[in-house]
Amino acid sequence: MSSQDLAVTFPDRGIIRLSSRVLFGDADSATCRRFVERAFLAEEISDIIIRRGDSPHAELRYCPKKWTLQGVLNRVASLLRLAPETSGHTANGHVNGHATNGHAANGHATHGHANGHATNGHVTHGHANGHATNGHASPNGNGRAVPHAPQASPAKSSLADVSEARSRDGVVRYSRPVAAHAGWEVKLDRPGRIRLKNPVLYRKSELCQAIERELMSILGIEQYKTGSITCNVQVDYDPRQLSRDQVIEILDSALANAEHPTKLDKLDLHLPLCTASVPFAAAAQFAMPGLLPAAALLFAYTSIPTFREARHVLFEEKRLGVDVLDAIVVVGCLGTMSIFPGTVLCWCLSFGRVLVKRTQDNSKKLLLNAFGKQPRYVWLYRNGTEVQVSLDKLNKGDIIVVNTGEVVPVDGHVVEGMAMIDQHALTGESTPAEKGVGDRVFASTVMVAGKVYVSVETSGTETASAKISQILNDTAGYKLASQHKGERLADKAVIPTLCVGSLGLAAMGPAGAVAVLNSDFGTGIRMAAPLAMLSSLALCANKGILVKDGRALELMNEIDTVLFDKTGTLTRERPEVGRVIASEGFDPDEILGYAAAAERKFHHPIALAILHKAKDLNLELPETDDTQYKVGYGITVEIEGRTIRVGSKRFMEMEGIELTPEVVEALDEAHREGFTMVMVGVDDELGGAIELQASVRPEVKDIIAGLRKRGIKHIAIISGDHEAPTKKLAESLGMDRYFAQVLPADKADYVEKLQKEGCKVCFVGDGINDSIALKKANVSISLRGASSIATDTAHIVFLEEGLAKLCELRDIARDLDLNVKRSWSMILAPNIACIVGVFTMGFGIMASVVTNNVAALAALANGVLPLRKVAQIEAERRHRLEMSQAYAMERNPVHAPAPTAARRADAGSDHQRVLAATA
Repeated sequence: MSSQDLAVTFPDRGIIRLSSRVLFGDADSATCRRFVERAFLAEEISDIIIRRGDSPHAELRYCPKKWTLQGVLNRVASLLRLAPETSGHTANGHVNGHATNGHAANGHATHGHANGHATNGHVTHGHANGHATNGHASPNGNGRAVPHAPQASPAKSSLADVSEARSRDGVVRYSRPVAAHAGWEVKLDRPGRIRLKNPVLYRKSELCQAIERELMSILGIEQYKTGSITCNVQVDYDPRQLSRDQVIEILDSALANAEHPTKLDKLDLHLPLCTASVPFAAAAQFAMPGLLPAAALLFAYTSIPTFREARHVLFEEKRLGVDVLDAIVVVGCLGTMSIFPGTVLCWCLSFGRVLVKRTQDNSKKLLLNAFGKQPRYVWLYRNGTEVQVSLDKLNKGDIIVVNTGEVVPVDGHVVEGMAMIDQHALTGESTPAEKGVGDRVFASTVMVAGKVYVSVETSGTETASAKISQILNDTAGYKLASQHKGERLADKAVIPTLCVGSLGLAAMGPAGAVAVLNSDFGTGIRMAAPLAMLSSLALCANKGILVKDGRALELMNEIDTVLFDKTGTLTRERPEVGRVIASEGFDPDEILGYAAAAERKFHHPIALAILHKAKDLNLELPETDDTQYKVGYGITVEIEGRTIRVGSKRFMEMEGIELTPEVVEALDEAHREGFTMVMVGVDDELGGAIELQASVRPEVKDIIAGLRKRGIKHIAIISGDHEAPTKKLAESLGMDRYFAQVLPADKADYVEKLQKEGCKVCFVGDGINDSIALKKANVSISLRGASSIATDTAHIVFLEEGLAKLCELRDIARDLDLNVKRSWSMILAPNIACIVGVFTMGFGIMASVVTNNVAALAALANGVLPLRKVAQIEAERRHRLEMSQAYAMERNPVHAPAPTAARRADAGSDHQRVLAATA
């Protein structure tokens, strides 16, 4: 074969195409099979596809996330040279030993000898000197560290373990079986889906749950299904995010970290047994009466769970619950030999338990997934290279790289770069936030544009996102006192049902009494209400509202009084600059410029307010030197030969600077209004003063108006400030009451005072000095955001700092209450009609069984209605993520030869840094 017959191209990432009419014209030729045999010695190669036709060629496929084009080419070339039979042909390795300069996918074959050097977009033919190293890592062409394959040994190889598939048009595909990890057997393997079997899972649901918990939070895992009976795990994944081997590695890790139970699960055959008993009971009841005793025994056996639950409610919880009614109905069916209706009842109860459990599991998954998924693998920046490592290998202080379209994997702060980050998953913000050097970023947020280097603060289970998920996991299993609202409603209906059943016994006999008792009102509502709660919790989470206590969501609808803490809640932490008073002939802008220059290196609220005002006025700040800061007083700097002092009135007095009359007058007026004055001294005289006013959040007035529309009767403000400014703010915002000069420790007393007046109080604070008041209120809300969830004592945390979510929370609480009431009505109406039918139309047990369970299923469907809104929000979030990833792929084409080439930013500084790292 001539070297001119072999052409090497790269049609896409992860594919090397070798075109040769001589070599691949006949896929069954000895030369072609020897080529396939040799190529599969490279562990990097997963599949080889040989296509005949007008342009015969072979496609060598590998995982571009795990291997680089350069490394694979080196490896394949070295292995092909080992084949003496093909020396001078493929043995000479007509493959270039090195990848191109970032554009190999567009390259074409040329002639000549490749000595392992990079070419501009081309790969040469001829003899490849692909110098494979002995297992050491070296950076590839753009800074990513890539492990070189060791030099191959001339060991014999065969295709015995390689699967072969042929299509009708002559395409031959050779596939390497996935290596068995921890006992996994591959049952199905296709792009984006893999199904594996592992005998260790047999009847060990705890292991299946451990696998599901692991898969739940990993970016790139789209769907999964486990089965402890079949021992199967099926995973649908995004091949752009994860490779097949990485999915198996994740499953291995889940099994390795899980606690393996010593005993097998008990087989739960109750629903199949109930299903089998229904036709048997029908045959015995209507066709073969001789089978009635056997059918009755089977019915009694399937009703054991009902008696067990009734015993628990009656003797352990010491209350009359719906389970007691169910047990009475079972006894009545046995006593009247109404076996078929009884078996239908048991089947409906068993099916309802399974349905509720599955729906609850799905709702919990939606709830826990509300804050997005995290990538399992990250790019660690070390010694000028980017190395892909597992997330659990990161340490505090490590620097990682996050590119456009990727999910931020850790909590940390930006040390280099600029980016726009979509924080909707964590805070509910609809607009991406701009992040630069020094800004904090959180796990599970999405990079919309840019590239940043992030210093790791926390990762894995220590991130804010992970802690929120743990809180939600605890919240999802809550009960109110010992009951949720559905159970309370169900229990209220038990005694009336027993009374009506007694009338039915007297008027219609045992069969009528059983029919009445089975038309109870509690079976459906006790299942529908908790589903509505879980659905509403998931909706809250998707809107950036973290409900830490499920009771708070139910109680929020009953709130009639909202008590706002002033500082940090109604007002922003950073004040605003009001008047600038200049004296001694100075200009106001000059005074503001001196103060801003002095405060330039500080980040406390007053400094930020002054700097923000100077920026708005486009003031050019002079340079400073010889800065001296006195804690609690002020700052002294040298500016253009002048001594500038910025600080309090006391600081000016300490420095021997007298206040001018206009400043004294302004200072008195500011105190009356509750404002703060910052003095600015120039040399040894007072140059002027800057007035700082509390900045009211812009959304406050709309929020108060919205609360009024939603039935809140009393709105009050509590503050530690003086009477005058607190009263003025309360009046300007339309508050009903205000409490001024209140110490933080005394705020709880005012909450209690309102409660004694008959109010149900929602306390809204920033969570810093309000912990006692937060605990005392019926419902407490904190505005401190995602960074405070570990220490916040509030029932509810708004993850986006601000009041914008308050009306939405009230709406969700109201909708939850309406949902439960609607479910209650859907259950009451048909069951009351059935009871009336028992007394007037002779309805029997079968009619009551059908009516009761149809109503219960309708209530269940109503209970999960909030999930439609959750699904809509999730779809929008997925769309945003896909759009940002598509944008990233447009900027960084997928055909680049190495993983980092697809992630390289356009910035010249980044490009130069990468080139320097590889030099």
